[in-house]
Amino acid sequence: MRTVSQVVEGIIHRSPFLAEAMAEGLANNAQIARRIKPEVEKILLEEVSEGSIAMALHRIAKDYKVVPYGTRFLKQMSDITVRSNLVQFVFPNSADLSGVLGKISRIAKNKKGVFLNFSRGLYESLLIVSQEIEKEVVASFDNQKYLKRVGGLSAITMRLPEPSLNVPGLYYPILKAIAEDGISLVEVMSIGTEFSTIFADKDIDRAFSAIKRITS
Repeated sequence: MRTVSQVVEGIIHRSPFLAEAMAEGLANNAQIARRIKPEVEKILLEEVSEGSIAMALHRIAKDYKVVPYGTRFLKQMSDITVRSNLVQFVFPNSADLSGVLGKISRIAKNKKGVFLNFSRGLYESLLIVSQEIEKEVVASFDNQKYLKRVGGLSAITMRLPEPSLNVPGLYYPILKAIAEDGISLVEVMSIGTEFSTIFADKDIDRAFSAIKRITS
C-alpha cells in the first residue's frame, strides 16, 4: 500500500506546474497541499489531512530536483523555421472533403516551398496554406463553403529529436515561454517530430525570441 509521501511525490513529479511552484517558491506547502488533496485522497481511497500532505511536501522538498521534462530535448532541436504570409480556412466537414484536399495537395506539390497544413476535427476542418496559392485553393473548394478565413498569419515550425516523442511535458516549456510573454496563439499543430505554432504576423518576432530563449 502506498504512503502519503509516495503519492504526493508522484503527483509533483508528473506536474510541471506544481514542480516549478515548489522548486521556485511560488507557492508554500500549505497552498500546494490544498491543491492536490482531492487527488491524494482519490488515489489512497481515504481522507488525508492537509497537514500530512504539507509534511510530505516538506520532506520531499529537501532533496527534490525539478524534472527537466522536455527542456533538454529542446536544446537538441535541429531546425526552427519561420514561415510568413499564411492564410487559414475553417470549413465544415463533408463527404466531398477528401476530393477537395486531393486537389489542394496537387497544387502544393507543384509549388516549391509552399506551406500546407490540414487538421480535421469532429465537425470542422482547418486548412492553413501559403497566401501565394490562396486563389487556387479557394477555386478548389467548388461547392464547399468555408466558415472563416483569417489572413496575416505566420508559423514557427520546430523539428524535435525522435527520442523526445514519448517525453512527458515536452511542449510545456515552449507554451509556457509564449504565455509568459503575453503572446496569443492562433493554432498549434503537431505531426511526428514537427511542432508548429501559428501566430498573427504582429506577434511572430516576439514569439520567435521567446522560443529561442529556451532552445539556445
